[in-house]
Amino acid sequence: MPIIDSGGLLTSPGSVRQRWLQIAVLAGALACATSPPAIAPPISTKDEAPVRAAAERFLRVFDDLDWEPFRASWASEPTVFFPFDDTPERVTGRAAVEARFRRFFEQARARGSGPPYLNLKPRELRVERYGDAGLVTFELGGPGGRMGRRTLLFVRENDAWRLSHLHASVAGEP
Repeated sequence: MPIIDSGGLLTSPGSVRQRWLQIAVLAGALACATSPPAIAPPISTKDEAPVRAAAERFLRVFDDLDWEPFRASWASEPTVFFPFDDTPERVTGRAAVEARFRRFFEQARARGSGPPYLNLKPRELRVERYGDAGLVTFELGGPGGRMGRRTLLFVRENDAWRLSHLHASVAGEP
């Protein structure tokens, strides 16, 4: 029995099914073509160990304000978002990052009797590795005060894990 399609044409039931199948296949192909590219899943926990070790080493030398190992932890062209009111912009490049951290080190040493000077106690430390990049996130501070949030991006540079970017922010009431 012939059927009249939406265009007013006479078609057979078999060709209607074929047309719907073609439409479904075309819709599926378009959906795949317009989907964002998939991001590779993190590498296994075992492979995160070198990134975790680099992050722990960085945090230890930072806590102790041990300048030379701290300085050696950084990639060749780092960037930092500091949590300081006097430095709201992104700081880019080794010389600029080191200059701002030197000022911070001097201020922190003057206030403390350490080492450790900063008494960093990272909470909720999470490490994810994506090939030659490692993402480390954690929180500082605690209940009743302002919470510091930190993101560290490590990259493999000259066969070592180096810190390429640090993002530091604070949340909560002052």
